[in-house]
Amino acid sequence: MKKIYFLSFFFSLSHLMTAQVTSINLLYNSIPGIGCHSNMSVCTTTGALPESGAQIVVDWMDGTSDNMMVFSAPNSQNCYVFEHDYTQAGVYNAIVTVNSGTSGQLAGSTTIEWVITNTSNCGFFNVISLLNPSATFLQNIPYDVTNGSGVTTTIYPQNSFGNAYYTELDVTATPYTVSVSNAWLQNNGYIQTSSDFVINSFDATGHALGVPMNMTLECGGNGLVPNLEVTSAAAFQFIAPIEQGNVNVQVCNISCGNYANSTIKIAVPAGITPNISSLPNATFANDTVTITEAYLSGCISYGFPCTFAGNTPAGTLFDFSVEVSAQGEQDFLFNQSSFVATVLNSYDPNDKECHLPTFIKPDVQEKLQYTVRFQNDGNYPALNVVIRDTISTNLDLSTFRFIGSKHPVSYSIDPVSREVVFRFSGIQLLPSADSLEGSQGYFTYEIKELANLTLNSEITNTAYIYFDFNPAIITNTTLNINGYVGLSSPTQGLVDLYPNPSNGKLTIEGLEEGEVVIYSITGQKMLQHHYTRGQELDLTKLDAGMYVVYGNTVNGDFVEKLNLQK
Repeated sequence: MKKIYFLSFFFSLSHLMTAQVTSINLLYNSIPGIGCHSNMSVCTTTGALPESGAQIVVDWMDGTSDNMMVFSAPNSQNCYVFEHDYTQAGVYNAIVTVNSGTSGQLAGSTTIEWVITNTSNCGFFNVISLLNPSATFLQNIPYDVTNGSGVTTTIYPQNSFGNAYYTELDVTATPYTVSVSNAWLQNNGYIQTSSDFVINSFDATGHALGVPMNMTLECGGNGLVPNLEVTSAAAFQFIAPIEQGNVNVQVCNISCGNYANSTIKIAVPAGITPNISSLPNATFANDTVTITEAYLSGCISYGFPCTFAGNTPAGTLFDFSVEVSAQGEQDFLFNQSSFVATVLNSYDPNDKECHLPTFIKPDVQEKLQYTVRFQNDGNYPALNVVIRDTISTNLDLSTFRFIGSKHPVSYSIDPVSREVVFRFSGIQLLPSADSLEGSQGYFTYEIKELANLTLNSEITNTAYIYFDFNPAIITNTTLNINGYVGLSSPTQGLVDLYPNPSNGKLTIEGLEEGEVVIYSITGQKMLQHHYTRGQELDLTKLDAGMYVVYGNTVNGDFVEKLNLQK
């Protein structure tokens, strides 16, 4: 379904340009960026002369576009409604462009993000959770939604433009009864003071009807446990010529009245040195900034500058992560966040890289983060750039998560071919001879490997970059192997197998406590045991040969080879 409407004199502004349509504004008539159906108003400002024919073009970034020629009176505001239904899940940064027929010039161009979660369950509702009497907006509040069959599902919001949207409801399963999650209320010490509400129907766009503007809560005593959340995390202005960048993290304890001791850990990539002199409760060791807070209440921001090498290539990505915890905490849903800094400096080639080393832990379902970088080395701007990336069958396609890019980008995923297509439409990527910074682009995404991959399984990935109609630029192929070779850890060298070679009895010296797994040289798991200091493992039932002993402890991991003789 696609409709275009015209609304005349929708509103007026106090300031009008003398030229004709020289500015545009987007209004959202439905969810801005959530669900299947997209609905927006493109509003134009007209000056002292009549508009003789302005052209509005909406590129929906899925291979389709709409355009409209409009005429308007002097000194008026006019809005034009555009609707669109996406047929495939993905993120689409639609481009809206308006050219004035009177002035013959570009009036404005802007983008709007549509996050299409799926194309079947498109029902949604929007409600603000307020803490009274302060009227504080509470983030990430779960709601219990009970459908007409009596099935209750607890859903968390999908935030778009700072608003809490609860999505992916089946519009045929009404009525829905909605309330703040009772378990969440009890654990965090709140009382819901607004009444539950009922959704009996949805409009054509999937918007639930009859939903109140907000739900109110009050503190009803102390929460059973503290509940920390990372509400924002960013690394910015990493400029190589001045060898400095900045990190800022905000942490909130949303549990009512429960202020137990808290720990904030910010993992810093190698080559970065943080300056934590302004943080009185902070230490830096093993590439981690650790901050301790006694009785963390409300929200606290932590910021510090960093230094790094001035010859770091432009486009280098520094991967940070933050993890928060409190004594006695049980809900860890929003306790972690990853964020990236992009180094600003000189030339970088077209390539693809994975942030993990070649050999990755075989006993952990790793999350791999890929970055594709590209640069225009031609003599004319690239109007459109498309990157095609086929995901390895050893990766879980359902865990794909887009992280960020230098330019507005849309992407779509084909679940059959496993190809992800990234589209930079209208990017106008400058030649490197004209502008080194303007010639470069990149994007980053992350995805988990499949669970329980066999030992030495390989994960390869290659991207194909297309500039306009030119042949593909093929990146390098990344390689990750589920194997122990090359792994290192804080405990490596501190743990020893005795005796080795062994006649069937084995003691692990230097290990206080941890989970120990013994693999054959072909990757078959032969034994798993929770080891404590001084124990002697009986391996007499195993055949003679070479084995790999892998340990997971509170102090880190270790990998050792064992020669079993009989």
